[in-house]
Amino acid sequence: MRHSDAKNKTNSTKKRSHKSSIKSKSDVSSRKETKSPTEAQLCQNRFYEECPSSAITDTVYTAGVAGMEFWALRHDSLNGGKDFSSGRVELQIRDRFDLTDFAEVAYQTKEVIAHQFGEQTLKLHYALAAIAFRKPEAWKEEIKVSVSKLLADFGEDKKKRRYIPKSERKTNKKSSTRYLSKEERLRQIAHHVYLLKRLEVWVREWRIRSKGVFAIERSNLWEIYSITDIVKDNARGKSPLIDIEITFRPGLWFEKFAGHEYLREFGYLTQEALKLDPYQERMALRLAYFALFAIQSNDYGRCYQIETLLKHIGYENEIAAAKVERNIALNLKRSFDRGLRTLRGFEHPYSFIYDSDVPRWVLPDSKIKKPNHWFDNWLACSGTLQQPEITSEQVIESISVSSQEETTPKLDKKTVKSEQPLSFGKQIRKARKANGESLRTMAKQVNISSSRLSQIENGCYPHPVSSTLKNRLLAYLGLD
Repeated sequence: MRHSDAKNKTNSTKKRSHKSSIKSKSDVSSRKETKSPTEAQLCQNRFYEECPSSAITDTVYTAGVAGMEFWALRHDSLNGGKDFSSGRVELQIRDRFDLTDFAEVAYQTKEVIAHQFGEQTLKLHYALAAIAFRKPEAWKEEIKVSVSKLLADFGEDKKKRRYIPKSERKTNKKSSTRYLSKEERLRQIAHHVYLLKRLEVWVREWRIRSKGVFAIERSNLWEIYSITDIVKDNARGKSPLIDIEITFRPGLWFEKFAGHEYLREFGYLTQEALKLDPYQERMALRLAYFALFAIQSNDYGRCYQIETLLKHIGYENEIAAAKVERNIALNLKRSFDRGLRTLRGFEHPYSFIYDSDVPRWVLPDSKIKKPNHWFDNWLACSGTLQQPEITSEQVIESISVSSQEETTPKLDKKTVKSEQPLSFGKQIRKARKANGESLRTMAKQVNISSSRLSQIENGCYPHPVSSTLKNRLLAYLGLD
């Protein structure tokens, strides 16, 4: 954001030094004012952003990492979904031949959309979800976001060159990167907005499981109202693109997410995870985004077997190939180790902690020679995937920043510390630990998710804690 402002200032200085008419100066000034909306950047002044991690996010993630294997072809649509304890979430890509929307002509076929839906689209989905989560009733209002600000969030504002995967390189070119102008980078993100625009979501919720009765709620995943180019005239008569604005809101699924136990979970999207390169750091990106919902949805502290974890993040085909070809096995292990090192190198690190009984050669930095049949043995090893820990102090920072964004009076840290949610949460955590009770066990006993209990204990639960729930927690711990 500062970089963008500095650049605008430099351009403005050059413009003033140029001998042009007063009218042209005022025109440029007025256009500058409409360059970007007021929406603040993600993770500004803190390392994380609250983000939905519901069953829908799980399903969207699976579609992004599984590729065409996720989708089943029907006569007029591609369908894919996942089953959950409370129902099923399905995504659909339909054929649309609406020639009134010229920008969509290139994306008419559903197979094209499915092939291009991947990590970059996932990053955009998570960013839009985090922005929408700030709004109390996001499904009722239109939200504007500047693509220039998303470029900064994704670490693309200063990066001029893009990595080209080997499969996409031309035979006569050995270069692994190519230069991208700002306009091309803006257009890339806008392209993925169109991909999200074409996704529909169906939430099937069980009503009477024994009789096969369930309710179905349908909506677009994202309502994309407009994708607006911001251009600036110059003396040569050209109109270079300087920004793009997206006007959107979440589909009706977001309302259900905000007010229903089945879809109420959320995790923390970190600033450093947003900046991961979807080509060169794919393993780290998939692990970080998988942790966003997997750890929060009643799986806190659950150990993952390596093979199970790799399948969850879309490497099932690579595992099958690696069991036949040694070089593929080595590359897969190196990619996993490199991904862990990347996440471990964050200022607020993600981590995968192997169980204490694994052989030493399994560890990412080990130089010990691998034994025979090492690949199968490695796949059978287990460990725990963890997100960065959100402390009470960071939550206080978050509340202060949010209050500034909404132009409400800034909360003083001392005032926030004395607020009821935080003191109540500390009381619950202290009593739980004194009783030797784990977070997950207690959450199960009081019939709430472990992430919700963790948020209450840390004073960061986004809704007021009801008196019924308070009484349930206090009664379970034997408190007055």
